[in-house]
Amino acid sequence: MPSKTRETREDQKSRLSVAIENRSQELAGRGLSEKDMVKDPQIKSFKAKIKQIDGAIARINFLADQNLKMAEKKAQKIAQAAAERAELIKPGAKPKSKKKVEEPVPEPTKKGGKAKAKQKSEGKKDSK
Repeated sequence: MPSKTRETREDQKSRLSVAIENRSQELAGRGLSEKDMVKDPQIKSFKAKIKQIDGAIARINFLADQNLKMAEKKAQKIAQAAAERAELIKPGAKPKSKKKVEEPVPEPTKKGGKAKAKQKSEGKKDSK
């Protein structure tokens, strides 16, 4: 699992920079030119790793800034809530309009009885 601390990433970056310097000196000792040193696979690999580490450091810095902003917002919100409570506690101060809690309307109880009286049906008179 990769490291998530800036110090560790900075240390890794410095070690890779030293490795690039050592490899460059070694290749220069062999008599290679600057163009050939740039094409060296090990140096390319080290530079790619440094590029990845730079991205990781940038992400760590971004997350640290975000955490700081969130902590400031949280502290401000807590301070605001404390100020509102202090205002409510002041003697003689009118409390802000509180929402009235509506009591739930109780459901009507069902009467246990028979159905309504049967309607009388009038029969038709037969005329014959």
